[in-house]
Amino acid sequence: MARSVPEPRTAQEAYRVEPADLDTDAHDIIALWSSNLGHAERRQGKFAWFYRGNPAGRPTVLLLRHAQSDAPVGTVGIGFRAMRCGAASLSAGLMGDFAVNAQHRTLFPALTLQRAVLARGLASHPVLYGFPNAKSLPVVQRAGFAVMGHLGRYVCVLRTSDHLPSALPRALRRLVGGALDTILHAVRLIGPSLLDREKHDTRWLSQPDDRFDALWAEQVADRTVIGTRDRAFLHWRFVQKPSRHYRLFALTARVSPERPDALRGYAVCEPVGETLYVRDFLAAPPWQRNLSRLFHALMREAARQGYARISMECLGPDAVMGALSKAGLRLRDACSQPVILATTQEGAACLAGKDWYLTSADADE
Repeated sequence: MARSVPEPRTAQEAYRVEPADLDTDAHDIIALWSSNLGHAERRQGKFAWFYRGNPAGRPTVLLLRHAQSDAPVGTVGIGFRAMRCGAASLSAGLMGDFAVNAQHRTLFPALTLQRAVLARGLASHPVLYGFPNAKSLPVVQRAGFAVMGHLGRYVCVLRTSDHLPSALPRALRRLVGGALDTILHAVRLIGPSLLDREKHDTRWLSQPDDRFDALWAEQVADRTVIGTRDRAFLHWRFVQKPSRHYRLFALTARVSPERPDALRGYAVCEPVGETLYVRDFLAAPPWQRNLSRLFHALMREAARQGYARISMECLGPDAVMGALSKAGLRLRDACSQPVILATTQEGAACLAGKDWYLTSADADE
């Protein structure tokens, strides 16, 4: 006779959290993602890329199980993000892929999973961060994470006619917009060159090369928290990532006879319709000067290729934000994406008084 499973007496007994085996539990993990996170067609590739092929180390996945059925009903992952915190190296944990089945989407199951990932993450990393969506933000905050800032959304309009009053006849909007675009393009083309005596070249690259290691080595160990952006990371993060297509816009210059085409900055770009999204960027110091050069050049190239706008999300020091503004990128949403943070005492001491440098490259998607 089959043995009956006793009913759990409390909410705590109804669920348990346990580490997943990335080999034997792969099917359950991918099924939970597909049911709850959307884009089911991408989930197998995401698992192979981020969880099995991550050069920083194999991430941890936690499964939330329902005690009565023993079925997995939720999951969350913790990946590695190598960072530089001032002059020190920092191994941060990146929380992602938080999903709970709809029938278990009450506060307690989600909170149980988030408290478990917080404890597990801080046991391995002095810093744990993530990019929650609006629905999960209250849960992660209640579990113990704090909102330490937001990625702001910045936009540069390249096709003015799209933003002229709709009351104007369409033909007039196109005529006026075209004239304004011509003037703005001339300003972007001529203005910076009049003030900048250094000669720079630009080109599109399909993948990073050795010059990206040299650019990363040039970064000054100041009061900034920034994720590693060397050749190996960028190749894995953007070239090897499935289901997406990126191109690297490179700004180069002659800095010495030995470095006739040294990399002065790059922007990782993803075209989506008429918008050119910048998913990551970096420039040689000083940031304010070289980032301004980089984005002026990118705007000219994007306009030449017919894009209507450039859009990006980032959080950075004043020098970075000032360079974006100087280049013509305008803040459209200061709180586009919240960034959550939890730290150990060691992690808090390392982060104290430092500015974060974050882009889409620092997320898990």
